[in-house]
Amino acid sequence: MQSNALSAEFREEILATRGVEDRRGASRIRAVLFVVRVVRDGDAGLFRMQNLSDSGLLIVAHVEFAAGERVSISLLEDLTVRGTVMWYDGHKCGIRFDWPIDSEAVLRAGAERRTDRRGRAMRLPAARLATSYAENGIRPVRITDVSQGGVGFKHDGTFRPGMFVKFILEGGTERSGVVRWAEDRHGGVYLVEPLNCRELQSVRDL
Repeated sequence: MQSNALSAEFREEILATRGVEDRRGASRIRAVLFVVRVVRDGDAGLFRMQNLSDSGLLIVAHVEFAAGERVSISLLEDLTVRGTVMWYDGHKCGIRFDWPIDSEAVLRAGAERRTDRRGRAMRLPAARLATSYAENGIRPVRITDVSQGGVGFKHDGTFRPGMFVKFILEGGTERSGVVRWAEDRHGGVYLVEPLNCRELQSVRDL
């Protein structure tokens, strides 16, 4: 019942923002707390979405995009669309979808998943080497995926839940956290200091 009430409240909020014209010529819905995954040729990253319409979206981007570049955008973990970069000004990037979407339904679904914890945070697949520092010594591990608040990794079987660990990734990114689960040489770490979207805009730089 609480989820339905939150859904109605969110619906009223996003309907109130309709009618504002953006540079794509369509009404937009502001979504400053929404994180999307963008996959491009040879790279992928997480980006903060500033606004969304049925025809496209605007993301905050500190990595360079080229007009005409083809990308895949995961608006939700189970909803990925294709699009084309229309412009990039050094700080923001406008992308037009190949086909229109129901932007209101997308934002409502994302909000409901966050409030009732049905959906995990948007994750970024990664195949990056890292060095771990923990009570089991200094060991090489392989990072398999990252989100703003967590890291998935493969290990040698010596990690256990509750262990405090520090990772230094091959690109120089450092984070510490607590092992939440470890099974069959795979594990997940909850980060003490979350990663921000700027750090996650290029998996190649991790």
